[in-house]
Amino acid sequence: METKQKKNKFKIFKIIAIICVVILIIESLYLLIQYQKREQQRIYTDTASSFVVADDSYYIVGSSDFKNTVIGYQDGYQKAKFVKYSKDGKVEWIKAYTKGYNSIYNDVCKVNDGYIVVGHYEKTEQDHKENTGPGIIVKYDLKGNIVYEKEELILADTQFTKVKALKDGGYITFGQSIFENMTLGVDDRGGAIMIRYDKDGKEVWRTNFGGSKSGIFLDAYIDEDENAVYVVGKDASKYGVFGKYNLDGEKIFIKNYYPTDSIGFSSIDKIGDNFVVVGSKKLTEDKEDYHTQALFIEYSPNGEILLEKTYKKNEMSRFNHVMVQDNKIYVVGHSASLNEEKTTEALREFDYSGIYIAFDQKGKIIHSYEYKEKDADTYFSKILMDHKKWIITGQSNTKLFGMNKKDMHSFLIEINEKGKLQNQIF
Repeated sequence: METKQKKNKFKIFKIIAIICVVILIIESLYLLIQYQKREQQRIYTDTASSFVVADDSYYIVGSSDFKNTVIGYQDGYQKAKFVKYSKDGKVEWIKAYTKGYNSIYNDVCKVNDGYIVVGHYEKTEQDHKENTGPGIIVKYDLKGNIVYEKEELILADTQFTKVKALKDGGYITFGQSIFENMTLGVDDRGGAIMIRYDKDGKEVWRTNFGGSKSGIFLDAYIDEDENAVYVVGKDASKYGVFGKYNLDGEKIFIKNYYPTDSIGFSSIDKIGDNFVVVGSKKLTEDKEDYHTQALFIEYSPNGEILLEKTYKKNEMSRFNHVMVQDNKIYVVGHSASLNEEKTTEALREFDYSGIYIAFDQKGKIIHSYEYKEKDADTYFSKILMDHKKWIITGQSNTKLFGMNKKDMHSFLIEINEKGKLQNQIF
């Protein structure tokens, strides 16, 4: 009798165990389905590198996986994007560069009959494996149709970072061409590059500065009346560059500044007869970009430093872009504070926020604004004036899914003259 009761109890326990296993399987399947649905809905990366204001609209370039657009998903690759937004943030049209593997548009400028966009793409499977490839130039008409496209491959990895329009309808591109990693050798064609094209996209001249493993031009100010092109960027590691060329591509001078972060000087504008450049100043000798202060320097036309100002907020700070208006200096960038709870011995975790600051001509802060989306890292990339309001673009990367740099979306915000957030355009 006792043995029979034990058998019955064992059967009951067995049935309960089977039911529990079934429940676990069902719950696991449910969670898997929900996870897959979430993955399909997620925007892995949508960035805004640069923009222009024209024809009462915003024209933005960057990259996207296009999961959230009518274009569709491109098999996991990031594709260069060119988007026209209305002033209220509605998409009027969107274009993607679909050739090759990953691609990005880094800058855009307006010319008389359209827009010139520049960037980089992985053309071949080998390029994709090594994250290399040619630089690209695409001309769009005013309706977003491609007029022509060009690619440039000097050394193994070429990218265009900036493009500036000229009065004759032509333009000058700036960027870098270097060997891929682990490649030995010297080639005097590489480093920071500058190429001038006429209005039809035909090359006029080219020049370069630096070695085949370093050197990059990140921005420029062109003064056609003075026959001058002022450039900023990076030479070797931690060396910012401020230089002057004429419109025939002949170098007048190059000035180095030490120590910067790994990016160097990223933006330039003119103030009076002088020039303001921005970046980040390194405070320690380690190789990482920790312990930095945001930096702006005023240079004379001859390359003399007239004023140097740093801005420290948290462990890392950087100014990414500068604009001068009415002898005031407006900068945007980001700062980062160490997240001690999430930091481990193997990896440091930082929390990023976008920063906007207005300085007077002597470097005194007039007002400032910090922008951060909830549970996200936020970065400002560019600032432009539009009808007495500052328009700032950037991107925000959510941390809800961990430190995977996924779910990054671009945004456009409006700051009023008092330095306050007035509108989130999108």
